[in-house]
Amino acid sequence: MKIEVSVVCLTYNQEKYVGKMLESLVKQKTNFEYEILVHDDASTDDTQKIISDYAEKYPELIRPILQKENQFSKGINPNIKFNYPRVRGKYIAYCEGDDYWLTSDKLQKQYDALQQNQSCTFCVHDVQCIYPDGEFTKKFFPPVPLARGVITADEYMRNELRDSGWLFQTSSYFIRTDIIKKFVNEYSNRYPVGDLPLVLFCLQYGNCYYLNETMSCYRLSSGGYMTALSSKTKKIAYCKKMIAGHVDFDQRTKGKYHDYFEYAILNKEVEILLLEKNYKDILKKKYRPVRHKMNKKKKLLIVIGCVFPSFADWLERKKNGWTE
Repeated sequence: MKIEVSVVCLTYNQEKYVGKMLESLVKQKTNFEYEILVHDDASTDDTQKIISDYAEKYPELIRPILQKENQFSKGINPNIKFNYPRVRGKYIAYCEGDDYWLTSDKLQKQYDALQQNQSCTFCVHDVQCIYPDGEFTKKFFPPVPLARGVITADEYMRNELRDSGWLFQTSSYFIRTDIIKKFVNEYSNRYPVGDLPLVLFCLQYGNCYYLNETMSCYRLSSGGYMTALSSKTKKIAYCKKMIAGHVDFDQRTKGKYHDYFEYAILNKEVEILLLEKNYKDILKKKYRPVRHKMNKKKKLLIVIGCVFPSFADWLERKKNGWTE
């Protein structure tokens, strides 16, 4: 039978989690053939051994690439360079090494959704966030309630860029392969992340289909592929790159979603001002929409910072996460 779905996985030093991830993938029950494309970026723990064991057990499913030199550190996107070129499926699903799928019918349900909704370029679902030890948190994706079914491009853009923030986590993505090929061939990413521009690109060519069922888990801060931004300098640089990405995509879409991108840019500018402790500039009129959505503690911090900057510094140091 023809391969209908390709599952792409990126792993790096995730020996504690990769077995659970692979187990959740091989247990999918479908009426079509699928493949699992794993790329390990030169892990220094036992991640590669675990992958090899699974590939030996499921040779018809799992096709691994086990690097000897880290590719990400060379500025190479492993999916674009190594996974996407060997995709054989009509659709692509995602799961990184420290995440896992919850249900055995996830692929089937997403496949059926896109088969039946040709106006949609990708499908998503609810995701449960978990702590590194596997305990469930109270956090889910999406962060706001949405109606099951088609989410228009405009509605998705509005929520993602202005109203709600990060809507869906990567382990829920199920995307048409022809859109991924266009993305690789036509788009030069200005963002410091890969998931946001991928979704924005998909929305240029169609809508999104949403299944309001929790079918995967996203592990918070497990030290996997993306590491935390530790210094103020790195955080500011990250925000500036996000702004550059927003400006670029606003131009790419010819201003169709300008109001949403404008808010997203202002929001990142405020993040920079907070990191720089430049509280007075946050009170400028143009940042009013961003201030309006801040929680009470963050608003109070800004007021205190304008009048008593040393006390505001103390609050931030002594009360880590105080404004969250």
